[in-house]
Amino acid sequence: MFNLLSILIHIINSIFSGVYTSRFLKCKQNKKITIILWTLTYFVTQVVIFEVIESRYPFNDAVGAIINVLLLLGMQWIFFRKGASGQLFVCFSFVAGKEIVKYIASVLINILGLITGKWINNLIMQDKIIRLEQVENVNNAIMLMVSVVCVLLYALLIGVYLSLINKNYVRKEYQLQVRENVFLVLPSIAAICISITIKMMVLNMENGTTTLIYNTVPATMFWIPVICIMLLGTVIANVILFQNVVQYHEENRKRTLLENQIHQMQKEVQEIQDIYTDMRGLRHDLRGHINNITQYVKKHNNAEDEELNGYIRNMEETVNRLDFGYQTGNPITDIIIHQKKQDADRVGVKFSVDYIYPKELQIDVYDIGVILNNALENAIEAATLLERDKYVSLHSYVKGNLFFIEVENSFAREIVMNKESGLPESSKANKKFHGMGLINIQRCARKYKGDIDIVIGTSKQKQQIFNLTVMLNGKPVGL
Repeated sequence: MFNLLSILIHIINSIFSGVYTSRFLKCKQNKKITIILWTLTYFVTQVVIFEVIESRYPFNDAVGAIINVLLLLGMQWIFFRKGASGQLFVCFSFVAGKEIVKYIASVLINILGLITGKWINNLIMQDKIIRLEQVENVNNAIMLMVSVVCVLLYALLIGVYLSLINKNYVRKEYQLQVRENVFLVLPSIAAICISITIKMMVLNMENGTTTLIYNTVPATMFWIPVICIMLLGTVIANVILFQNVVQYHEENRKRTLLENQIHQMQKEVQEIQDIYTDMRGLRHDLRGHINNITQYVKKHNNAEDEELNGYIRNMEETVNRLDFGYQTGNPITDIIIHQKKQDADRVGVKFSVDYIYPKELQIDVYDIGVILNNALENAIEAATLLERDKYVSLHSYVKGNLFFIEVENSFAREIVMNKESGLPESSKANKKFHGMGLINIQRCARKYKGDIDIVIGTSKQKQQIFNLTVMLNGKPVGL
C-alpha cells in the first residue's frame, strides 16, 4: 500500500511543475490541455519510479535527483517547444525547490510528532485512554492531521518559492547564452547537492536501527530549516541579480543606440543646415534671374511668346520645389517633417501637420529631431498596413514652460503592451533590434522632466487610433 503522504506530495509536485514550466516555455498545444496531460504523466511516472521501482530496487538520493532532472527535461521535450534557452533553469530550480522544501516539512512533522506523542502519553497517564484500540485510533487520527498540515505547508512553501521566481524572472523571452545558463543553474545544483548531504545527516544508522538527528541533536530542528530557507533565498536572489544585470546591459545598449542616433543626427544636421542656407540663397537668386529674364524678353519682343512663357513657368516650378512645404521655425524640423511627408505620400498615407518649433524654450533641436523622427516613422509604418483611411497627424502646442507634441495615426494590428516598460512591443521578428523608437522618445522626454502618454481608442468610423503625446519641460530662454 502506498504511503498517503508521499502520494499527496507527488500530486502537488505534478500540478506545480506543470504550471511553473508553462510560465517559462511555450506549449506545443493548448496551455490548459498541456498542464493537464503534464500533471497526469508526471504523477504516474513519479509513483512508478519512486514508489514501485524504488521499493524493490532501492537507489540513493543522488540517483533520485538525477532521475528527477532527466524526467523533467524529457517531459519538457515532449510537451513544450524546442529551442527554449531557459529549460535547464526551469528544471533545476524546480527540483532544487521541492528537494529543499521537504526538509522544512520534515522538521514540522518531527516537532508535531513530539508534541502529539507527549499529549497521548498525558492522556494515558490520566487514564483518559485505557484500551490499546483507543490509543491506535487517536494516534492514527493525529498522524492523519499531521500529514495534512505538512502537505499544506509543503504546498504553501513550494508555491511561494516558485511564484517569487516567476515574478522576478521578468524577461522570460530573453535568449540565455551558455555562461548565463551556468550562472542561473549553479545555485540550484548547489541546493540539490546540499539537500542530499542533509539527508545523509538527518538519517543515521546505529546498531542496525535508523535514528533521526533531530532526536540526538535538537538544535538541528532550528538550523536545518534556516539553512533550507537560505538556500531557497539564494536561488531567488540569483534570479533577481541576473534580471538586474540583463536590464543594466539592456539599458546600456539602448543608451548607446540613442547616443549614436543623436551623434549621427548632429553630424547630418550640420551638413543639412549648410545646404539649407545655400538653397535659400540660390532660390532667392534664381527667382531674381527668372524675373529679370521675363522682363527682358517682354521688353524686346513686345509680344507674348507662349512657348517661352511655358518654359519660364517650368523654371519657376522647379525653383518652388526647392521650398520646404512646412515652415516650422527651425530648418531641422522643416527637413524632418518634409521628408516624412514624402514617405507618407509614397505609401498613400494622408499626412497633416500643425507644428511650430518652440524657440522661446530651452529644448535642444536634436532631441526634438529624435522624437519627431521616431514618432512619425512608427506612425507611418503602422498606418501603411491599413487598406483605406490611412492617416498620420502631427500637432504641437506650448503651455507655459511645457511643450507638447502629439502624433496620431490609424492602425490595424493588435498591440501588446510590455509589462515591464508599459510600452507597446514591436511586432517585428527581432525585438532586440526593433521597438527602440518609443523607448528613445521616452528617454528624450524624461531628459526634460517630462514623459509620454499613449492612448489607444476608436474613431466614430470604428477605426483604431493610436495617439502619442510627448511632454517636455523647457525653461524659457534667458531665465
